[in-house]
Amino acid sequence: MHGSHDIEEHGTDEEEPFDPRAAARVLADAGREARREFSLTPPLITVGMAAIILGAYVAMWLSTKGQHPYTGPSPGVVGLVYGVVAVTIVVSAVCYRRATAGVSGPSVRQRRLEGVAIGISYICSPLIQGAMKHYGAGDAVVYGVIPAAGPLIIVGTTILGIAVSKEDRPQFGSALAVVTGGIVALFVGPSGAWLAAGVGLFTGVAGFALTSGPRNRLPRRL
Repeated sequence: MHGSHDIEEHGTDEEEPFDPRAAARVLADAGREARREFSLTPPLITVGMAAIILGAYVAMWLSTKGQHPYTGPSPGVVGLVYGVVAVTIVVSAVCYRRATAGVSGPSVRQRRLEGVAIGISYICSPLIQGAMKHYGAGDAVVYGVIPAAGPLIIVGTTILGIAVSKEDRPQFGSALAVVTGGIVALFVGPSGAWLAAGVGLFTGVAGFALTSGPRNRLPRRL
């Protein structure tokens, strides 16, 4: 009994103390590996959606190019864009549901909260657009610059904040490209704003699809 007691004491003395930082690194590495094997949206589908979005914005630009005075995109083109947006949302939702089927936990709740934050920020652009119309702003602002540049800047900066909080390099770069496109759209006229916004969205979405991965995440100090 005495010998056994000595062995147990010796084994206890040799055990390494629990290191929270090491445990956090293990969990982070496991999470990055899971994200590599468990992509919510396949990159090719994301790039394809980015190309479709660019095509929709180019159509908006062509429908308003040369308008003097500016009156805004034609109803047919607006309907096309809404259709593209609807299809994009459906495809993204299907990919998300398939990827997260049977999955629960903090990461899923975090994504839902991020989606709520992005949705709320997206509402801000039409509210600004309506306010500008109420105060007598011209069509070039109400139906050109604001709807083209507003969502990119408002939603893009929201995603920038999310990316910084997660130290996610691909998401940060994607959001920065989108915000940059929105800023350019502010200064190229009501028609050119649609083209600048489309290029910014395509660059951000396609860039994210091609660069996302665990190796591109910002280093975390523990």
